Amino acid sequence: MRPDFEVDTEGVRDWAAALTTASGNLQADPPSPVPGPHWSATDAGTVAAAAAQRALAAIANDIITTGRAAAGAAGDYEAADASAAARLRAIR
Repeated sequence: MRPDFEVDTEGVRDWAAALTTASGNLQADPPSPVPGPHWSATDAGTVAAAAAQRALAAIANDIITTGRAAAGAAGDYEAADASAAARLRAIR
């Protein structure tokens, strides 16, 4: 009997781990500003950088959540597959 649907659960888990690793790159702190005279544009740049950092942190959090959900789905698939296999064995 050949399954109609097959999932590489180890591959899904590897992908989920790669997502978590990649999200760490988004959460890195930005480099320190170059010292120099204070201009009015400096404040605007600081505000924009802070907003960008918050947005990247939110994206990183979403990526981590996606990775966790994928890993959980792989486990759920394995459990459902094992349950179906047990039911089929019981029929024979």
